[in-house]
Amino acid sequence: MRAKAEAAGLPASTLLREALGLTEARRRKPVPRVDPALVLAVGRIGGNLNQIARWLNRAMLVGRTDLDSLTVARRLLVIERQLAKLLDEARRC
Repeated sequence: MRAKAEAAGLPASTLLREALGLTEARRRKPVPRVDPALVLAVGRIGGNLNQIARWLNRAMLVGRTDLDSLTVARRLLVIERQLAKLLDEARRC
C-alpha cells in the first residue's frame, strides 16, 4: 500500500481513504524532488530581493529623492550573477 501511495505521489492515508470510498479520488501531479542546495540558493536570492525592497521602501517613506542608484545597481548585479550561476549548474544536471 505504501509503495502504491508513493508511486502515485500521495500519502498512504489518502490512498487508503480513496480505496475505502471515504473521499473522492483526486489525482495530482507528484511533487518534483528538488536539490536542497538549489532551494537554499533561491532562498538567499529572495532574501536579497527583500532587502532591496525594504531599503527602497524606507527611503521613500522618509522622502529621499536622491536614492543611491549605484547601491541598487550593485545589489541587482549580485542577484543577476547568482541566478546565472544557478542556471549554469542546472544545465549541467
